[in-house]
This record gives sequence, structure tokens and C-alpha cells, in this order.
Amino acid sequence: MSATEYNNLLFAISRKLDELNALDHLLFMCRGNLAPGSEGNIHDTLSLCKELEENNNLGSDRLQLMKRLLRGVEDWALLEKVEKFECKRKEYKALLEKIISSLDTLNDLERLIAICRGSVREGSEGNIEDVRSLLRELENQGNLEIDYLDVVKNILAETESNELLKELEQFEERRNREDKSEARKGISISI
Repeated sequence: MSATEYNNLLFAISRKLDELNALDHLLFMCRGNLAPGSEGNIHDTLSLCKELEENNNLGSDRLQLMKRLLRGVEDWALLEKVEKFECKRKEYKALLEKIISSLDTLNDLERLIAICRGSVREGSEGNIEDVRSLLRELENQGNLEIDYLDVVKNILAETESNELLKELEQFEERRNREDKSEARKGISISI
């Protein structure tokens, strides 16, 4: 999932939990997960989330604590959003792992870097040691996210990895359908 989607999720959670006046409850549940003395830096749920991230207790791939907190304050709608996010993220990462594994077998990293030339900043090619680090570099530069897979599609097309390309396109279509469905739900609720 993209960093933007993760940040949007955290913002929505923090806004709703602030409306519920749940900060004291959350802080109590987070005892032991915060650095000693950090409670003074926490004035709302968003700052609590940032503190949890800094202590590696929260992140796009570390949502267990957030789910426990949402269960604790009994916000089932937000819990469902977190679980959906988690499912999409796992599916995305599994697909990337499959792509990495397949591209690794080509044993042609220089060709893959050449395909990505316009998407990888000059000078950062020295950081690329394998397919995994190539994709990580693309992610770090904002050229690869769950909703921005063009560079990977281009790699798969250039390497004639047609089955994986088809799987990636199906993933995108499924994700777009889910997003449209969520948007329709949001519109019907607001009416």
C-alpha cells in the first residue's frame, strides 16, 4: 500500500478517536509501548500514533497494536478499515515477492535497471544490488506503489513475463473495483 493510504488511514483513525475523547484510554492501553517520559509529547491521537511509529510499534506492516487499541475502544468500523488495509497490503506484498522471485531467475539486473532508467534517479543505481533493492529504490522515489504499478508493468512487458503481467493487471482491476465500491458506499451513506 502506498504511504499516502497508510497516512490517510492513521489520520482518519486519529480524528475519529479524538472525537470519542479516547486519548486517556489509548494511553493507558499503550503502557509499555511508549518510551519513558514520552507521554508529555502526546496531546492527541495523531501524536500518539507518531510516537508509536517512532518506537516501531506501528507502521504499514505493523498494525497489530492498532487493532488491539480499536478493539479496546470498541470502534468496529475503524477496525474493519484497518483489516481491509492489512489484507490489501499483504496481497500487494505477496505479488511483489512473486515478481521479485521471477525477475531474479532472469539473472539480468543491468537490463532491469536499464528498463527503469527514467524512474530511478541518477546516482542511486549504486544502491541497487538485486531485484529487491531495485523495487525498494523505485518505492523510495515514489515510482512504485500499490496504485502506481506502471514501471513494474513495463518491466514485465519488456521481459515477456506475460503471466505475471496478467496477474498484475488483474490485481489492479480488482483493486479499482474495490475502491469504486467503497466510494459508492461512502456516497450512499452521506446521502
